[in-house]
Amino acid sequence: MRLFLADIFALLAAVSGWFYLFYSNAAVKLSGLEPSRRNTLRGRLRRINGLMMFLLAVGFFAGFNTVDDERTPRAFVIVWMGVILLLFLITILVMVDMRLTWKLRHTPRTGSRQ
Repeated sequence: MRLFLADIFALLAAVSGWFYLFYSNAAVKLSGLEPSRRNTLRGRLRRINGLMMFLLAVGFFAGFNTVDDERTPRAFVIVWMGVILLLFLITILVMVDMRLTWKLRHTPRTGSRQ
């Protein structure tokens, strides 16, 4: 039962990453509210985050199904350290996106864009 839950979680993470990578248009909808350079940065960051989420799903699947800590301990450690690194990088990108959103909310709206 435990492996099925891990596989379902990996599948959900892959679908989420795929959606962010190819179909998320939320950043484009902000193009009228924020400067174009910042909006382009936000879109790129979200696409990179989607790719990392997809890779995270691959890492979860590999960590739970392909590597064994008793037979290949080195591969086991490498896969799970990669998963931890991806989680860290995703968290950093989310914090950058939150900072951009904070700037958008606290910037006085004028007729000119920067």
